[in-house]
Amino acid sequence: MLDLVTNQPITLWIVIGFLAVSLLLYCLLGGADFGAGVLEIFLRKRQRVEQHKIIEKAMGPVWEANHMWLILMVVILFMGFPEVYSLISIHLHLPLTAMLIGIIARGCSFTFRHYDAKKGRSQKSYAVFFIFSSVWTPLCLGIVMGSLIPGGIHPVYATYREGFIDSWFRPFPLALGLFTVCLFTFLAAVFLIGESPAGEIRTSFTRRARVASIVTVLAGGVVFFAAQLDDIILIPRFLHSAIATACMILATISLPFFWMGLRKEWIWTVRSLAGIQVVLILSAWLWIQFPVLVHLPGGDLTLFNSHAPDRTLFQLAAALLVGSAFILPSLFYLFQVFKLDEED
Repeated sequence: MLDLVTNQPITLWIVIGFLAVSLLLYCLLGGADFGAGVLEIFLRKRQRVEQHKIIEKAMGPVWEANHMWLILMVVILFMGFPEVYSLISIHLHLPLTAMLIGIIARGCSFTFRHYDAKKGRSQKSYAVFFIFSSVWTPLCLGIVMGSLIPGGIHPVYATYREGFIDSWFRPFPLALGLFTVCLFTFLAAVFLIGESPAGEIRTSFTRRARVASIVTVLAGGVVFFAAQLDDIILIPRFLHSAIATACMILATISLPFFWMGLRKEWIWTVRSLAGIQVVLILSAWLWIQFPVLVHLPGGDLTLFNSHAPDRTLFQLAAALLVGSAFILPSLFYLFQVFKLDEED
């Protein structure tokens, strides 16, 4: 394995780095936006109007920009790993289509609700679509991720169900989808604490963040239980990887400090710890998968045996490096501008 890793071209590692970072940032930034919609299910009537305003003010400037990371992942797979892209888009077209419909429905409902000139009965319909799609989309995202493990996609199939449904409609992908919804809700609750004024509303978001952290831990346990039901050897894979085990231990150890930060309202401390916990969980998952992208019965598709030719990798890596030099400062400036507007 060491020889295989060291003999790869630098352009491949650049592409892999952008793919991993895009996934992490989409989960952190886009996840917080999706979770804000899930939190609306639990808003109290007495504070609903104020909390709606806080959520819309926090999401309004950047909710579209966060999908840039998802688009980047799709482009990298399409150009850098075409065989993987083809396999996923064909065999997982049902959950992928459902996820894309959820993204569109969520964006439309949020826009209509936020910018509708006349606030009437239609607001209730927009809110229902917004909440439902906020749950539906990360659920489908987690299902897709869970379908890439052993026992998922079957390139050779006898029936439509075997080729296009059994790959994702199983306990483990569904459990991972549920975990993704809980994780995104946890991120949103933590983020909205700092967007809320001190007092009763901030306390309510703090309470939801504490509950969401506990529910997310329980949902993580459900993932491991579902893996056993699907005959997936998940726990031993974590235990046999020192790095993955260390990531999970660090994420667990940080929980008491996170809860203490919530109690004392250390906003940036809890935000940082929440982000670190998510990064540790995703890093552990990616590490036990490395270098496999899709597990297949006849031989896995990995980062090293399914990538595009060197010339294509060079063009993709160059485009990613040049593009990031323009896009990342612009994105940072976007956040800064709207933060200044909020303070004014």
